[in-house]
This record gives sequence, C-alpha cells and structure tokens, in this order.
Amino acid sequence: MTRRDGAETRKQRIQQVAQCVQAALHRRKDSGETEEIPLSKTIAHLALQTGLTKEKIREYLEILQDDDQFELDSLNDKIKRV
Repeated sequence: MTRRDGAETRKQRIQQVAQCVQAALHRRKDSGETEEIPLSKTIAHLALQTGLTKEKIREYLEILQDDDQFELDSLNDKIKRV
C-alpha cells in the first residue's frame, strides 16, 4: 500500500500540472500554431480541473519553470515551450 503523505500529494499535483501544460503545448505544436498558450486561461483551467487555488497553481508553474520545462511570460500572459 502506498503511503499518502503531504509531500507525495504535492509531488503528484505538480506532475499533474506539468502534464496538462506540456500536453497543451504539444497540441499547439502539432496543429502548426506557435508553441505558446495563454497563462491566465491555463491557470483557470487547472484551478477547475484540480481544485487548487490560483496562487498554488502559480507556485507550481514557477517550480516547473525553474526546472526548465517551459517559460512563463507574465507580461504577455503566455506559457512558452523552452
């Protein structure tokens, strides 16, 4: 039986956010569009999907950005593929 402590739950949520963003960026690439998605709409979508607050999702996105998974461009409201 898997132990469900806070760190494991956090890890799974960060991975869920990463998978959602990477899938959206990949869909854009496959459709021939620019490899970027709207930041604010992505945060809203993730809030509805996960039940997390916008602040927590933003925190997770910043962690993933620090891991070089994508780039956040807050000024232009975009998430871009690295």
